[in-house]
Amino acid sequence: MRKLIYSLLAATVSLGLMTSLAHADPKGAKDELETRAQSVNSLADKRGGMTQAIHDVSVETGVPQDQLQRMHSQHPDAGPAGLLIAAVLADNTKGSPEQYLSRHVNGKGWAAIARESNVPLDKIDNRLANLERELGSLPATGRDRDSQYRR
Repeated sequence: MRKLIYSLLAATVSLGLMTSLAHADPKGAKDELETRAQSVNSLADKRGGMTQAIHDVSVETGVPQDQLQRMHSQHPDAGPAGLLIAAVLADNTKGSPEQYLSRHVNGKGWAAIARESNVPLDKIDNRLANLERELGSLPATGRDRDSQYRR
């Protein structure tokens, strides 16, 4: 009988630990999202800077360009990926993008903010992929896409 009780106790503790580990935000998810955001920001720098990137973020998220420009002016290190992530979080929670951008700038990771806001990381990653595709379609000179056809 004692053996059965110890076995049940050990099984319960093991199951509890596995469940808590499964619900924890893996460090890899945080690093992957931050790395992806840095990659998108670097691509924007190479492909024409913030003007075109802000336009693309606006098209992708529906947030007006002037609002995105103000956010960028207040937090220039956030980059287009940060603007996009803040806008996606705000859209899914009915909050303001500025609130999420401020939380990130003050040291909170994007994955942690998304988890606390119940926004799936896949949703953010898909939107980043769309922005990355859009930025990748720009000519390397940074000119807008249609300038080669205006002659």
